[in-house]
Amino acid sequence: MHTPTQPGRPARWYPLLVAAVAVGIANSVIFSLLSNLQDEYGFSDAGLGLIAGSGFVTGLIGQVLLAPLADRGHAKTLVLAGLGMAVVGSVLFAAASSLLTLVLARMTVGLSNSLYAPAARAIVISVDERDVAKRLGTLNGVELAGFVTGPVIGSLLVGPTGIRVPFLAAGSIALIGGLLLAPMRLPVPPTDSRHRLAFDLLRLPRIRAGVLMAVALFLPIGFYDATLDRYLTDLGGSDTIIGFTFLAYGIPFALLATRGGMLAESRGAMKVAVIGTLVVVPLTVAYGFVEVPLLILALSAVEGVIQAMAVPASQAILAHHAPLGRAAAAQGLAGAATLLIAATTAFAAGVIYGALGPEWMFTIAGTAMLLTVYLAVLSYRQAGPDNAVAGAAVGADGPLVS
Repeated sequence: MHTPTQPGRPARWYPLLVAAVAVGIANSVIFSLLSNLQDEYGFSDAGLGLIAGSGFVTGLIGQVLLAPLADRGHAKTLVLAGLGMAVVGSVLFAAASSLLTLVLARMTVGLSNSLYAPAARAIVISVDERDVAKRLGTLNGVELAGFVTGPVIGSLLVGPTGIRVPFLAAGSIALIGGLLLAPMRLPVPPTDSRHRLAFDLLRLPRIRAGVLMAVALFLPIGFYDATLDRYLTDLGGSDTIIGFTFLAYGIPFALLATRGGMLAESRGAMKVAVIGTLVVVPLTVAYGFVEVPLLILALSAVEGVIQAMAVPASQAILAHHAPLGRAAAAQGLAGAATLLIAATTAFAAGVIYGALGPEWMFTIAGTAMLLTVYLAVLSYRQAGPDNAVAGAAVGADGPLVS
């Protein structure tokens, strides 16, 4: 492990954060352009879900099969590979001319995040046992800042430059991120000597709880990504309003995620995650009943504040209770679960939106979140009294990281 440049921060911290922004932009620039692509190429509402969901599917595969490689000494390789896939996928988007090629491009870009995110989280978790949630919060904030900047870039560039330039801009940012990070030395997370996937971690109740909490918080994302652009357009929102709706969520998240991680450390990660998710549920339902684009933008900003508290807490649950040397596997497992649910909801969203309308769609999302939180709490309680903080919890593979 390399010496941090500052307490609680890994060496070469800032290039790692630049890379997070780049991957986020590449993955999200399309979400303010879906209605433009639909109008230009003439595919159905189901095509919206197909494009959004296909990225989640390849991301899921990457999280399950490739994320554990970060626990075997390949964390930096995965980070750079993620940036490379972001570049390739962005170029494919710019060259696409049909629904099939758009889906292929989305699958490529989706893989970039699944390569980058678990490896980057394993790096920052491994630096120091102290302030794990705080560092995860900072990384999450920067990742989300990139993710919500992508739609803004798309909405601002598509009018004056056309549909292809926003994707080329996103790819250029990812290329710059890769060039900055490539010569840097990064901390190496503790390694796991056995070659295995992450599914065995689900036998640990608090790992299951952390995965379920991550799923609950991510559950509406597939609905948002597939239909929010279409929904706001149908309500009369401009491309600029659509882009700034994503930004309204991301700015408070990016500013407050570090504090959210600190809150999880001081108040308890599970408690903060559960309370935050329960507050997000009525906000999710409300999206379907608000017909003024600016009010939806305001709701998005409020949700960003709450998610900044809850998301770092859900990841801290996994960081605190993953066996030594399995940090990336645990984060990848949660990532795979969230991508599975996001893919499912994204594929269904276009059909539900067209058949039942936004009211039912977002009500279904909120109800599913409540059920998932309930299952997470049940799983967490199966572990008995919380002794992991004292370093006394022991799993089948050895001590659990506290």
